[in-house]
Amino acid sequence: MKHVQYLEEAPDGGWGWFVVLSSFLCHLCIVGVAKSFGVFFPYFLEAFGEDARSTSWVSSIQGATCLFGSVFAGALTNVFGCRAVVMMGSLIAAAGLISSFFITSLPAMYLTTGFITGVGFALMYTPCLTMVGRYFKKRRALANGLGVTGTGPGTFILPPFFQYIIDQYGWRGALLVTAGVALQGLVFGALLRPIYLKEDLENHSARAPQDKSMCLTRLFDFSLFKTPIFVIFALSNIFLFFANFIPYVHLVAHARHVGIDAQKAAFLISVIGIGDGVSRIAYGWLSDLGLFVRLRGYIVCLLGFSLSLLCLPVARTYPAMIVCCLCFGVFAGCYTTQTAVFVAEFCGVKRLASAIGLLYSLGGLPTLFGPPIAGYLYDVTGNYDASFYTAGSAVLCSVLLMTPVEIFLTRTAHSRGDRERTVPDDIDIDLAVSGTGKEAVEESLELTEDMRNCKVPFLEEETTV
Repeated sequence: MKHVQYLEEAPDGGWGWFVVLSSFLCHLCIVGVAKSFGVFFPYFLEAFGEDARSTSWVSSIQGATCLFGSVFAGALTNVFGCRAVVMMGSLIAAAGLISSFFITSLPAMYLTTGFITGVGFALMYTPCLTMVGRYFKKRRALANGLGVTGTGPGTFILPPFFQYIIDQYGWRGALLVTAGVALQGLVFGALLRPIYLKEDLENHSARAPQDKSMCLTRLFDFSLFKTPIFVIFALSNIFLFFANFIPYVHLVAHARHVGIDAQKAAFLISVIGIGDGVSRIAYGWLSDLGLFVRLRGYIVCLLGFSLSLLCLPVARTYPAMIVCCLCFGVFAGCYTTQTAVFVAEFCGVKRLASAIGLLYSLGGLPTLFGPPIAGYLYDVTGNYDASFYTAGSAVLCSVLLMTPVEIFLTRTAHSRGDRERTVPDDIDIDLAVSGTGKEAVEESLELTEDMRNCKVPFLEEETTV
């Protein structure tokens, strides 16, 4: 029988950097491909002769399936491990894209490019985030930032590349090339070497005496919804998921609608990728330095994200569009970097796979309906102005949800310090505090445990602030 060595804590390095590399490359392929599908959108409109709303369902079904499937990906990861799930997802995604080559009707594209490919992407995406979170603790924000930074290069490289392939071989040939990109997940998944932590052993021992009915709980940890701060964070993300995919589906069509040629229009997605990639690395590094309150910085990024969407309809020239897209990428990259970090601290590392799965599955419906609603607004108004105004307003709703949370958590930190010992003014909610000293880390741990137990002022009946 194979001997398993359980580590006291995450190594914060070593093979973990190859895991980060794997996450980087998976994000390049998965998110890069998904965000580049806006390049195909005008060609789908022409090939199938449908309106913008109907054609939008191809990308929205793919994105929604990826998010809905995250809960199952998290469950499968708990059972089979990250490596096997990622490699299986790569095969499924490629199968969906290859079968799309033979499709002659739009509803069939919903099944192949939309559903099947989305399932494959879901199985590839969630395990990458989970494995990085298991290998890192003190530098978790930086590691997550580096891992998800693959989104930037993918979004930068693939749209012009797909546009070139479409010009040379048509959109059907380009889908075959896209399938080849998805198959690279077989290589990247192989890098996800399993790691065993002492808390896994403790968690297993605690569950061992319980009956087999607990298997469902292991697969789908719905007890996460008993953590109110996780619920609020999830609700906030629902608005983000609604808005986030709209530009990637409709931006190219919007640019071509206002008179920009196809290659320049495709490059706008690349501009988003530039801002996204740079900000993911920079923000993760700055966040780990403890220079600002992490949740406060997250909210500021959401506000910038919203403003960049609201300004897109006003930007009618190509340089103005580039500025808006660059800002969009920068702020989107900043907030995306922190999602897995916040989930780990709200719910704990041992429930990270289930928590991320639930979070992204909740984003399935808003992702499913976001692009078609934007397409419907275009069909009704004849332009994409209302579509982008709607997306920007949705992100503002997310800001309104998270701002009270930040205020109350800051007050809680000061209140705990008055009753126990002094809590630094800049303490944040993340366990991954770097360079702030042992006492600050211990105090962060105590605050995070309070939050998991719902001991924050606006969730308690009696609390003295």
